[in-house]
Amino acid sequence: MVTRVDRPNFGMCIDTFNLTGRVYADPASPTGKTPNADRDMAESMQRLVERVDADKIFFVQMGDAARLAEPIRPGHELYDAAQPARMSWSRQHRLFYGEQHLGGYLPVKDVMVAVLRGVGYRGWVSYEIFNHRLFNTDASIPDEMARRAAVGFDKMVKDVFGPVARPMERPADVSRSNSTVWEQQVSYL
Repeated sequence: MVTRVDRPNFGMCIDTFNLTGRVYADPASPTGKTPNADRDMAESMQRLVERVDADKIFFVQMGDAARLAEPIRPGHELYDAAQPARMSWSRQHRLFYGEQHLGGYLPVKDVMVAVLRGVGYRGWVSYEIFNHRLFNTDASIPDEMARRAAVGFDKMVKDVFGPVARPMERPADVSRSNSTVWEQQVSYL
């Protein structure tokens, strides 16, 4: 679509959760994956690298999600007959990059390698996280989420570019209490 429109102000947002959540994951399956998840994901990343111009990526959203112990089907606490299982899952169980210890299992690293190394994107990377922890009204939640985001971002930079990559410094104009909106730019890489 972006190629056909061919306008300088028309581009795409790469959203790792939505991409991997559609091509790779299936929260209604006992395996947590689509039938040909690994092959389909590898082919999708190959097409992305071959066909996408870095200048046409305007924004990247990075996020993972937890693999559920049981598939979302009738009887599951998240089951809602009025909405797809992926929607119920996506509104409760998204995670930051690198949180495998919390159940993260999507191939987000593969997407980030394809986008940052394969395509050569050098723009904004942010998080879009919907997680049950955000329903907690404890005053410590914003700092917890900001810490998790920063740890995940630094891990992603090292995973994609190697151990010599520098972690981003917190911008001077972003206070600790406002860090949940902190987005990091990877253009320095």
